[in-house]
Amino acid sequence: MSLRISIVGMGRTGTQAARRLLAAEPDIALTVYDIDPDRCEDFRGSATLATSAREALAESDTIVLALPREREIDRTLERFSDGEVTAPVAGKLIVDLEPPPPDRARRLDQAIATAGGRYACAPLGSQHIRGTDARLLDALLPPR
Repeated sequence: MSLRISIVGMGRTGTQAARRLLAAEPDIALTVYDIDPDRCEDFRGSATLATSAREALAESDTIVLALPREREIDRTLERFSDGEVTAPVAGKLIVDLEPPPPDRARRLDQAIATAGGRYACAPLGSQHIRGTDARLLDALLPPR
C-alpha cells in the first residue's frame, strides 16, 4: 500500500516539499491543495489536485501544512474561536512545515490531539516520529 499524503499550501515551501516527496517516494499517493488552484497545476498527472482543504484532509493519512499564517491553518483545520479542531483529523498525522511560535504550537498540538490526530512541527518535532512517518519527514525537509 502506498503512502497517502496531502500537502495544503503550494507556495514555495509546499511546492518544494511535494517535489522532494515525489522524488523520494515514487509510489506515493500525493494530493495537493492551494486556495489558488493555478499553484497546483505543475503537479497535474503526478498528484491529485484537491478542490478544497477538506477534500485534501479526507484523501490522506498524513497532512502536510505549508501555510505561513495561523489564520490559514485555522481555516484548514476548521479551528474557530473556541480553539477546537473540527476538521476530520482523527487518526491522521498533521505535519507543520511553517511552525508557529512555541505557545501556539502547543495549543495547536493539544487541539489536534483532542480531535484524535497527531501534530509534528518540522523539523523540531521530527525526533519524536518513528518508522514510515520518520522517512516521510526526512523526504519533506530540505537537506541540512
